[in-house]
Amino acid sequence: MTGGTDLLRGGLALVVALSSVAACDGDQPAPLVSGVTKVVSAVDNTFRPVTLEVAAGTVVSWTNGGRHAHNVVPVDGDGWGVATEAFAPEDEHRHRFTEPGTYRYYCTLHGTTTKGMVGTVVVTG
Repeated sequence: MTGGTDLLRGGLALVVALSSVAACDGDQPAPLVSGVTKVVSAVDNTFRPVTLEVAAGTVVSWTNGGRHAHNVVPVDGDGWGVATEAFAPEDEHRHRFTEPGTYRYYCTLHGTTTKGMVGTVVVTG
């Protein structure tokens, strides 16, 4: 029966080795972070910081610390910005970014898609 036991041990070692390879596969999505919030301030017609790099799963909070209404409009896509009516001084808007990518945005009142009040969130995975 020793030969059978050796065969079983060898088979288990192969399963463990294959499982390790699968766990390191680059096609597997990275786990999302949770409980992390980063802040972008809208002040004096600028977003601060202009570029923010975060891990997938991070909540980005835009706060209007200025004296004027602003908005946050995605350059590409939709579903995560905030309209002017909901972003007056002292307002806050939050969005959780779950997909890696580069998310450019701007304030239509104080900029264009490429200059003025513009910002970028870079989500890493």
